[in-house]
Amino acid sequence: MSGMSMGDVLIPGETLPLIPYQSQDLARLIESFRQQQVSGTFQLEVELQPGRYWQRVLIWYRGEITYGGNKLIDRGELIRILLKKFKPEYSQSIEGWLIQQLVYPHSSRELLTFLVQKQFLTWEQIETWAQGQAVFALEQAIGFAGKYRFSPQTEVDFYHGADGAGLNWNQLMMTVNTRQQYWRKISNLIPSIAAVPLPLTAAMSSKIVETAIKQHAQKWFDGHRTIVDIATALDRDPLQVARSYAQWAQMGWMQCQQPIEIALESLVPVELPIVLSVDDSPIVQTRIKRALSDHCEVLLANDAMSALHLLARQPVDLLLLDVTMPGIDGIELCQTLRRMSKFTQLPIVMLTAKDKSYDRALAEMVGATEYLTKPLDDDKLIAIVNQYTKGGHIQ
Repeated sequence: MSGMSMGDVLIPGETLPLIPYQSQDLARLIESFRQQQVSGTFQLEVELQPGRYWQRVLIWYRGEITYGGNKLIDRGELIRILLKKFKPEYSQSIEGWLIQQLVYPHSSRELLTFLVQKQFLTWEQIETWAQGQAVFALEQAIGFAGKYRFSPQTEVDFYHGADGAGLNWNQLMMTVNTRQQYWRKISNLIPSIAAVPLPLTAAMSSKIVETAIKQHAQKWFDGHRTIVDIATALDRDPLQVARSYAQWAQMGWMQCQQPIEIALESLVPVELPIVLSVDDSPIVQTRIKRALSDHCEVLLANDAMSALHLLARQPVDLLLLDVTMPGIDGIELCQTLRRMSKFTQLPIVMLTAKDKSYDRALAEMVGATEYLTKPLDDDKLIAIVNQYTKGGHIQ
């Protein structure tokens, strides 16, 4: 880091001026915030190109991120955003009343508690929104150089849940790092989150058949707006927008330019957990892959022999195993694996359409770790994988 050591980064209680940092420094800087358990406002000027910056802000509470965004928001704006997202049918009718109920000096924390107590919102909804905002702010800063300022005077006392906690750190980092992997996958077509779609040429326009796509490109591709600028104006996830644009670029319908070279770095080294699903039903396999594949690597096998061949050459972190398969069934396969020393500690989750105590007891006897009943509930499936994979957290 130019002109300073990492030991100079944070002194709780001291307000720092704008300090330049290099692209490779930001991840270490953020980790130092967590380790020192600071509370305060972290303001970033992210340099897209000389003279052009994104303004981003992160709120920290006891070493945890509680909010991220383009700017600090006041209570009135917070009400409008949350109600529009989760209670659009009430947003206009109760917004004014809520603001009247919570006049200064009521804090953001009191506002959130009031909204939850009145059952307009839940803490889960608020945290879901806050995590999404923090993820966007982090991924729009990682990999760029810029300047930062830290103030220990937290201007928004924005923290979550009845116990007043920050966002789940592991889930937040896993989400950011997973999204960074997706950005890398499309980087040959969409160079980065800061890529700028160029105006349509006559040759490109002639290839586009769908009127809606051509109108979108003519409206938004001006050679100045970045992917993030367009996504923000459309109230869309920048990664989803970029993945659509990558398909268009592959068809020759658009091109992007990169403002500056950036480094697509992870916040923390993350190795995604590998899950092997063994089931003879293509429908079940599709359901499992859809539920898990955004957050872990999912391998598929449709019978026991295929699973054994795969396990012989590929270590996995968790096995999802159907009980009732033709040939060697799940019970027999589980029993076989438990007899091999390399698989004695492997988490094995048995899946069955039968919710009978006999099946559960049989699964436990042969060494199954857990038991899930079909049809699968995505939330329960994700919770089980979270619990037993070494990666630790999928959301």
